[in-house]
Amino acid sequence: MYKNSLKRRIIFTTVIIVTVVSTLFAGGLLLIKQRLEETTFGELVREHLEVLINEPESAELLSHPLFDEWRFYRGDAVVQLPEDIRRLSVGTYHSVEIGHRYYHLQIEETPLGRVYLTYDVTEWEVQEHALLATLFYGVLVVLLVAVVVANRSSWIILSPVRALTGRLATIEPGDRGVRLAGDFKDSEIGQIATAFDSYSSRLDQFVERERSFTASASHELRTPLSVMMGAVDVLDANVEDTPVISRALQRIKRACGEMQAFIEATLFLSREGDSSINQGQPTDVAALIAQVLEDNHTRIQEADIDVQLNLSSGLTLAVPESIAKITLNNILLNAIEHTPGGAIRIVLSGQRLSIEDSGEGIPKEELPHVFDRSYTTKPSGTGMGLNLVKRICDRFNWRLEIDSEPGAGTAIAITFGE
Repeated sequence: MYKNSLKRRIIFTTVIIVTVVSTLFAGGLLLIKQRLEETTFGELVREHLEVLINEPESAELLSHPLFDEWRFYRGDAVVQLPEDIRRLSVGTYHSVEIGHRYYHLQIEETPLGRVYLTYDVTEWEVQEHALLATLFYGVLVVLLVAVVVANRSSWIILSPVRALTGRLATIEPGDRGVRLAGDFKDSEIGQIATAFDSYSSRLDQFVERERSFTASASHELRTPLSVMMGAVDVLDANVEDTPVISRALQRIKRACGEMQAFIEATLFLSREGDSSINQGQPTDVAALIAQVLEDNHTRIQEADIDVQLNLSSGLTLAVPESIAKITLNNILLNAIEHTPGGAIRIVLSGQRLSIEDSGEGIPKEELPHVFDRSYTTKPSGTGMGLNLVKRICDRFNWRLEIDSEPGAGTAIAITFGE
């Protein structure tokens, strides 16, 4: 994350620019100084050597203390020079080291042999080395200052980004019609704010359509559902009580109850961030488990499943019975569908409810996805059941856990409180 930090990029770019510019400046300064020395000393030494070649008697002047920096070598005196110097070709050489001192050297070929004239530039070289050291440490100091300045500058440069982040952090999920571009119209961040406003506008329209659909669908579904439940009650009271008719009426009642619970849970979840629903009477979890088992009695018998109960807690929940029922029902249905001929163990202890089955289990790589919407292992499944369970648990801050081993079964546990 820090690697892609905008602040880090600003500091890094600033330091690179300052380093390159400082290095080029220092290198250019040294190059100019060296070229200036070569040109100045080169002209001076060539002129003196020309005079010495044309007027050999003037060489005696170089013995005077005023010309102590000059050395003229010809004839037998050439052997005083180091061998590597004598092997040099005719020409001009700057900053040649002879005996721990630096000289500007001019070599010429004459009819009487090769001559050498040197001019001591040691003091200039010492100054050049000192200047080089100064420039080196100067670049380091400038680099350090650049880091400090860039860090401070990045804080100022990124202040509009922090302002935008702060504004975004204050927006609640239920807020609609929030627009930010007006607050950042004089800043480059305004482009980001404008893009966000465009996205937010589309999102508001989408949410409004979803809410309208949910409200309309719930209204349209509740009316025929109420009619169906009333008709079933009439039939139950007036139709001849035979085992076949009784089972059919019970299945219709159970399906209507499940549909009603699903509608209530869907409406509840559609109100994002709002858990202040009409709770009614506290829900007895143990009694609800018994009811859910009774509703699914036929499925359990058909799947030849042995149900084991261990309900040692009198836990009650301050949530509507329909919400808790659809949560438990979806977990139990999932266990029934994947445990034919096996066993399901339901344990209620303290604030924790676990439903364990001995079914086919789930591969480890698929466990993180079992609560995803549309995830299912059945060809005809929709993947809505466990996703609905997860959303309800998240809304009430219930801790939902799952553990599974292929071939050994699956355990889903809900902790309703601390």
